[in-house]
This record gives sequence, structure tokens and C-alpha cells, in this order.
Amino acid sequence: MTYAALTRADPNPLKRWVQRRRLHDALLAVRGGAAPASIVDYGGGDGELLRMAATIWPAARLTCFEPVPALADEARANLAGLPGAGVTEREADLAPASADLVLCTEVFEHLPEPETAAALDEIHRVLVGGGRLVIGVPMELWGPALAKGLFRSARRPHEFDGRLANVLAAAGGRPPGPRPAVEISPGRAYYPHHAGFDHRRLLAAVRERFEVTRLWGSPGTALPTWLNSEFYLLARKGSAA
Repeated sequence: MTYAALTRADPNPLKRWVQRRRLHDALLAVRGGAAPASIVDYGGGDGELLRMAATIWPAARLTCFEPVPALADEARANLAGLPGAGVTEREADLAPASADLVLCTEVFEHLPEPETAAALDEIHRVLVGGGRLVIGVPMELWGPALAKGLFRSARRPHEFDGRLANVLAAAGGRPPGPRPAVEISPGRAYYPHHAGFDHRRLLAAVRERFEVTRLWGSPGTALPTWLNSEFYLLARKGSAA
């Protein structure tokens, strides 16, 4: 099954709409700023967010970093024909201080704490001083967690993210755990379920390395973040870092 089939082409029409909308809203805070010369999508999946970015900044150099070989192949097919676009499966191919915009959506909710720290350090290495970072993750607490959890429970009631006790814990602001982990590629631990993710801990880790300049939600960008299904932040790397 392709990445698109799991997200933008999901059988549920509401999920399809939310997934398409989150791509649009991920770029919301950076559209009006200076045009980036180089964009890296860190954990870019099938490259669809970069394809959208190319319509806004056609002159930008685009790099999709995707460590899962099957997804990297999807990204190569999706980005084929776009001038200045490339796909890599290795962090080592990302040069230091080579990007003035890094996008990272639908990634950190899947990463255990050591992998989260390593990814943030890698993004810091890749960004130029003053470069911008957009992170998007699902909101897995309070009302959004209840709505998502009931939907998941109807689909898979016996899995970690569909168990009623875990759904109610998240709805009360207490992320359930321990979260079951798998290995998505050699040496890379991965949480397959969104349930149990706490965006507050990620935000604190980002603030240790970057200046956070904006928070917003999707799909209701005018609403408080806790009323949205997706949580976004815009951060900047210090120019002297």
C-alpha cells in the first residue's frame, strides 16, 4: 500500500480532506516570507509536500530526506520531472548549513525520545543561521484525541490506539503508554501509532535548540491549537548558532 493510499487517498472522506488540508497549512506561516533558495523535507514520505512547495517557490532547490527505502522510491516517482528536486535516504547526504527552510511533518509523533533528539540535532545542523523550520504533528490530547480515538476504536478496537482506556486517557490530557515500538528500517525505532504522542514534550525539545516564533493548528487555523487535529510550529535557528 502506498503512502498516498494511507493518507490523501484514505477511504474515509473526512480523513482525505484533513490530510490534504494539513499539507496546505504546513506552509501557511512561511508563504509570505523571503523565498527560500533551498528546502529540505525531513522525513518527507512520498514527497507530496515538496511538490506543493515547488508550486510556491519554483526556483528553490528541493531535497526529500526519506530513510525508508519504499517511501523514498515513491518520492522519486512523485518528484520526477521537477527541476532541482532530489531524494536521499541518508542524513550524511545533507550538507551542513545547506537549507534555509526545513519542513518536517508527520514524523515526530512516530519517534522515541532518543530519535527525536537526534532528528532535531540533525535539522539544526542542516539549517543555515537564521533558517526556518516548520514542524507539523497530530494533536493527540483532549477533544481531538477523543474524536480520533473513537474513530480508531471503531476500526481496530483491540489495537493500542483503539483501546477505550487509552482513548479516554488521551482525552483527559494523559498520553497512554508504554507505546509499542517497531523497527521501520535498520537501526531506526518507530512508533506505528499516533496515540500516546505528546506535542508538549516535542515543543519543549524544539525550544532547547531553536527560537519558536509561531504556533497554529489545522484545519481551523483561526481556532486554538487544542481544538485542531494538527499542531504546527514555526521556529528559527539563531543566526550565530
